[in-house]
Amino acid sequence: MGRLAIVNFILNVVTLTIYRFWAKTNVRKHIWSCVHINGQPLEYTGRGIELFKGALIVFGLFVLPFVLVATFVSIALGPEHPALFAVYGLLYLLIFLLWGAALYRARRYQLSRTLWRGIRGTLAGSSMIYSLTYFGAMLARGMSLGWTTPVLNTVLQEQIIGDMRFGDLAFKFKGRAAPLYPTYALCWFLSLLALTIFAFLFGAEVAAFFGPEVQKVFDDIFKPDSEPTSDQIWTASTVIAILVFSFLAMFMVIPMLWAIYSAKELSTFATYTRAGNATFKLNATAGSLISLVIVNLLILIFTLGIGRPFIQQRLIRYMCDRLEVVGTIDVDRVLQSRAAMAHTGEGLADAFDLGVV
Repeated sequence: MGRLAIVNFILNVVTLTIYRFWAKTNVRKHIWSCVHINGQPLEYTGRGIELFKGALIVFGLFVLPFVLVATFVSIALGPEHPALFAVYGLLYLLIFLLWGAALYRARRYQLSRTLWRGIRGTLAGSSMIYSLTYFGAMLARGMSLGWTTPVLNTVLQEQIIGDMRFGDLAFKFKGRAAPLYPTYALCWFLSLLALTIFAFLFGAEVAAFFGPEVQKVFDDIFKPDSEPTSDQIWTASTVIAILVFSFLAMFMVIPMLWAIYSAKELSTFATYTRAGNATFKLNATAGSLISLVIVNLLILIFTLGIGRPFIQQRLIRYMCDRLEVVGTIDVDRVLQSRAAMAHTGEGLADAFDLGVV
């Protein structure tokens, strides 16, 4: 994987990121081949050219027309004209409307290029129906301050899992959102409490650090032709460091709190999923998710992005190591899928930069 990551990085630089489609394909082929089910590895048959074609189609249908219209409006009416803001508003609306479709089509492409024992997967539903449901879910979350999240996530998961097929074997998803609400309520109120505490502490720090004495230090430092003393520089640096640390701490603590709910949701959704006579269990915990995210973030930072394939591999390994299948599936009776295969890849998902794998 190390050699693959370095080669991908070099070729991405040389080709001005155009090689990323082939890089993504090579990483998937490696990761897929490391996943074994009953001793048989998965096989990824996607091609970089398919992803590239998908990106070109999205560029031609969405990106280029928007750039041309925005440029024309800006030249004809001026950069401050309300019509230009209307164009940008329509663009953002279109992105939100198609966000779910991008997720759905990316999942469908990946499944259709995934083989096990020569049988491939697919999604048999409509990406636009899923996208409209996803858009409605985003609006409902905002209007309910997030309290509809368990219900909406359950609905979306039921829709996409219910559309999944392995050959002619259909997956099923059935369950209620009610068991998720105690954990969701806990995380919601803990987050609210954390935000309140951080706001109070941040306000107290600002009041203390930007009082008359400290304010004089900053005034002296930024005064024209001034030569600040070492004590003044130390004071200013300390104030800035404490404020930055407090701000970053808030964005670390709150996601950690929500890891409790994420683990509960992942585990619950796994138990709601069925394939034939088989059910699933996922041993996801808040601690393991936090550890996974922190290590992945450190890899991304200290490798300057070169180690992204290791992050993708770690995510797949996490799911595979903690997923348990209960029951059996008569795989010998599973027939090949008859669903049509698209010849282009994840254009929308690539444009929106969705998905880690």
